[in-house]
Amino acid sequence: QRAAPQSAVGCAVGCAPPVMSGIAAVPVPGLTAWHLQVPSLGLQVYTGDLLALTEVLFLDLVLCIPFRFIFGYAAFKLYRCADRGVAEAKLESSESAGALLLPYLYLQELKPLLAMGIGAAWAAHPFVLAMLLGSLRSRMSFFILAYSGVLSTFRWLELAASLGPKGFDATATTFALYFSMPAELQFEDGKLKFLSGERWRRALDLLLRLAFHSSIMLVALSVGKATRFQPFLEEIPAKLPFYGLPWSLPALYLQTVWVYCCLTLPMLYHRIMAALFGLETLVTMNAPLAQSTSVRDFWGRRWNLIVHNLMKRCFFVPFQHGGPVKKNIAGFVSFLMSGVFHEYMWLMLHLARPQGSRYSPGKVLVFFVIQYLATALQVILVKTTWLGRHGWGMMPTVLQTVVTTICVLPFGPLFLEGVHDMINESSLMPAIELL
Repeated sequence: QRAAPQSAVGCAVGCAPPVMSGIAAVPVPGLTAWHLQVPSLGLQVYTGDLLALTEVLFLDLVLCIPFRFIFGYAAFKLYRCADRGVAEAKLESSESAGALLLPYLYLQELKPLLAMGIGAAWAAHPFVLAMLLGSLRSRMSFFILAYSGVLSTFRWLELAASLGPKGFDATATTFALYFSMPAELQFEDGKLKFLSGERWRRALDLLLRLAFHSSIMLVALSVGKATRFQPFLEEIPAKLPFYGLPWSLPALYLQTVWVYCCLTLPMLYHRIMAALFGLETLVTMNAPLAQSTSVRDFWGRRWNLIVHNLMKRCFFVPFQHGGPVKKNIAGFVSFLMSGVFHEYMWLMLHLARPQGSRYSPGKVLVFFVIQYLATALQVILVKTTWLGRHGWGMMPTVLQTVVTTICVLPFGPLFLEGVHDMINESSLMPAIELL
């Protein structure tokens, strides 16, 4: 005799999960997540913690971007009011001109201190927001806050030292837009560069790229969840002698793919937002894992070009004039500051969730110093050896990419150890698993 279908109430108290078209939805205790089981394929799809993912998007789009716009606009007005006041006072021909000028002159004298104070406030604001928000569901949320601190601090430095792209500080609104958008807005002839009638085509192209990278992320998460992101290893590479090399290379590459997708996906949806408003933005990731032909090409032309441009404008360009020695110093300072702000971000993650954290101060700084030495060695080889001048260029591009990857990956544990717990936060992201 055919059994009657179970009621929803019965399922809610422990009966078999609801089945629709051969798919069983099994809730995960303690999370807003489900396992969508497909017995016919022997697979189940983990949806990810939907509430945690919503929290990440809320912090990024609803909190951090408007926060940076409002306070960036106000900080710009405050910082520039001294210059404007002096200019207006000098135009006054009345006897009150001196009295009008005096407070602005005092404010101008204090401008360096004002710039440093506002910069320190931008660097501290992620920690303040984290305390005000209290307990968050994922480490990724704290990562979003830390990245907000990095962007706002260095973009404020661009304003204070007049190092930003031409036109970024033309008006308070222009600066606030540039300052608040995670994607880097482009400028042309000192004005914001707009997409000329192709915003929908650009948005569709970026949406397709977002879907493509989402599929790569799903594969990386599925393999990572099945192997704890350390295939063929019993422990993370940072805890093994000689980082477990060469057997740890697959694990290091898998974790690097995760980091790449973790950065690329939000960068793409930020660019989609800008495209819908007709704003041109910088290409942020230029196929660094698939097309890099050297260590210098990887860091200088392909990996996280938003940060690359910030480091170049703030630290390389001001120090590069005066011969090869100063250029080398400028390059070293740029990599050093990259290490410093990564230490800042890793520290934020550690302080937010110290239990189980693997962060060790100084390691990610050492990683970027080593990368500077690798790029400097490449320059020396190009200038002094046949291999650098001609031999390397004769190699197939695919082989160049493989060799570049092998040169960078062995030092990966220095970078990856501080975010290992965020990478392994398997409850946050979707994945495909075997039943």
